Amino acid sequence: MKKLTIFFALIIIFAFGTISVYGETTEAPTTTFLTQTSAISEPNDDKIYYYDDYQDLIDQVYQDVYDDIYEELYNEIINDINSQFYEDIYQSVTDKVNEMLQNTEFSVYVDDFQQQLYDVIEIADSSVLGVVSYLGTEAKGVGSGVVYRYDEQTEYYYLITNHHVVKEGNNFSVAFSDSSEYVADLIGYDTEVDIAILKFKAADKPNITISDLSTSNNLTKGIFVLSSGNPSGLNFFGSVTLGIIGGLERKIDDNEYIDYIQHDSAINPGNSGGPIYNLNGEVIGINVSKLADTSIEGMGFAIPIDLVKRVIERIENGTLTVNTIMPRLGALYYEVPNYYNNGQVSVKNLIINGARRTDAITLDLPSGIDYGLLVYDIITLQTLYNTPIKSGDLIYRINDVLIEDEAAYFEYIYNNFEAGDSVTIYYYELDDINLEYNPIPQNYEVTFS
Repeated sequence: MKKLTIFFALIIIFAFGTISVYGETTEAPTTTFLTQTSAISEPNDDKIYYYDDYQDLIDQVYQDVYDDIYEELYNEIINDINSQFYEDIYQSVTDKVNEMLQNTEFSVYVDDFQQQLYDVIEIADSSVLGVVSYLGTEAKGVGSGVVYRYDEQTEYYYLITNHHVVKEGNNFSVAFSDSSEYVADLIGYDTEVDIAILKFKAADKPNITISDLSTSNNLTKGIFVLSSGNPSGLNFFGSVTLGIIGGLERKIDDNEYIDYIQHDSAINPGNSGGPIYNLNGEVIGINVSKLADTSIEGMGFAIPIDLVKRVIERIENGTLTVNTIMPRLGALYYEVPNYYNNGQVSVKNLIINGARRTDAITLDLPSGIDYGLLVYDIITLQTLYNTPIKSGDLIYRINDVLIEDEAAYFEYIYNNFEAGDSVTIYYYELDDINLEYNPIPQNYEVTFS
């Protein structure tokens, strides 16, 4: 058995040696050999090699060399090795393998990683609950949620879930692994970010763990994450899956203002509202399983925890008076770079003197302006409603930041402002009579709705 093992080891070593030679050969200039058929021969040798490129040559030479020397190697090397030599080689190989397997650093790393997983799972098992939404007595939605705070004075626990888990209900409960349910109150939600906050009391559940909310601004691809929740409902309560972050700042559907975390820890309907943890047992995101399409393998998405914390703050201090923290301009617009042509734009659907023009109107842009957002409609009761800014006006700056296109607009306002914040909008006003822009820019302070 030892002889057989060593023999195969020598064959493998020889094969690797051959591969190395092959690797060096392919690095030689190949211009000539890739375009014509050639032949080489050795004196007193009846082997002639025909090839179209290096691969053909290598394949033929390799096979002949292998056939010629295999038996010779076997006879001259294997048969000449005495039993003591076998024993020495065997012992040397065994020692090396044992040294590798018993390497302290290697063992500590594996043990530490496994222990980290156990520690995170222990937190999740006592912090991640089921969330049930009822319309009357009929269950309308089942998802997951994670406990992030406990108020000792009121004895309320606070839990994060998704808005879409609770949006069809009018009364709610949180569910535990023993199938018990406790009444929960919905204290606030954000329809755009898809976050809802519930509070509940459970005095006879002393082992509820508070999950720490980390930060999501220093995440990198490749970080290990664990998802915890109730895939496909409460029958699979407390399931955990391991994966890595596969991408950051992902845009999904029409939610251009949210930079989702992409990961491959398996999630399914029922995981909605459940957390993804890092290996320190901290929550770095909230899963949105409605975005994990069954036709897509290994692509789950989570709301970054920094954005979730912004929603929580507004809900808890009572300043989220609209449906979302996300600021809205309250206008429909064209991106000027997409329509720009030699100092002009040609656009439809402008409202001129109170009437919508469905024909294309060509406008000369102000000098030096080839960027911005050209407004063509104002949305009732939103930010720009009842302001001087109207259809045809061209927004080119917000505060001190030039707004070149929609991406620049999203980047600036969604990272720096929330509903209720005020900004100054700089714009060029379109004269409805002669359809020319006033060369003197205007500005107006608005409060985001």
